[in-house]
Amino acid sequence: MTPLWLALLAEDPGDAQVTPAHDVEGRQAGLLCTWRQKDRPHDQALQADPRVHDSGGSACVVSWALAPAHARPIADDPAIVQARRAVLRDGRPCAVTLLTDDPVFIAGALSIARADNPAQVAALADDPFSRLWEARLLSVGAGVLGRLVRPTGPSLERYGGRPWPWDLF
Repeated sequence: MTPLWLALLAEDPGDAQVTPAHDVEGRQAGLLCTWRQKDRPHDQALQADPRVHDSGGSACVVSWALAPAHARPIADDPAIVQARRAVLRDGRPCAVTLLTDDPVFIAGALSIARADNPAQVAALADDPFSRLWEARLLSVGAGVLGRLVRPTGPSLERYGGRPWPWDLF
């Protein structure tokens, strides 16, 4: 599966699928840029689970939570484990992916709610990852992000720097 890279940038890099992102007050917050390629396309790009990319996806609201570059935890850090458990237990967003910038450290998380589902959108105000890091709520147009099939349980193992493919065993 081709990796998915995401970045929230101020300007169009010219080689990405670009969608405007707005804050909850409707102000322009930047451009959500996506790339499907093996190598890192931009120095601010973070790798996400490629299954959250959906060109047929609905408009959505996301919680974009980023860990500070100087304090990025590893995937099995107890705080990350607890946040993932809370997301799985509560089942609130339609998709969640951890964000990485190297094979060892977690750079953040992206929690996705469908814009037409008020309960999902409201739940993002209490995103478990926003308890760990500063998070921004952003509105993103249709055709970028979609749903993920929920795992049967938390999978924390990684393979080659990416989350273990729990649904492919």
